[in-house]
Amino acid sequence: MQALTVTHHAQERQTQRNLSMDDVQFVWDNGRRYRCAGALHVFLGRRDLPGDKATYQRFAHLEGTTLVLDDQYINPVLITVYRNRRGTKQIRRKSKYERYQHAW
Repeated sequence: MQALTVTHHAQERQTQRNLSMDDVQFVWDNGRRYRCAGALHVFLGRRDLPGDKATYQRFAHLEGTTLVLDDQYINPVLITVYRNRRGTKQIRRKSKYERYQHAW
């Protein structure tokens, strides 16, 4: 279990979406990871929720929650949090790291 560093923007989004740090930690521990657009996306889908009834009822509201992290540092940095139940399709559609540097 790694400690997450949270940006001010991520704290604002957590409060707007009524997510506690325990909820964020649950998504971090149980979600699927995708690397797209230069960031790590951790998505919690219905299949990722545990099968036992008590845990499912406690965390069922987190279905579709996505964490966007920068994991280039020792402790990953949480950039933002959002919810989208069809999130994997949009995450996979994002472009990969930009291959060419623009010389402006």
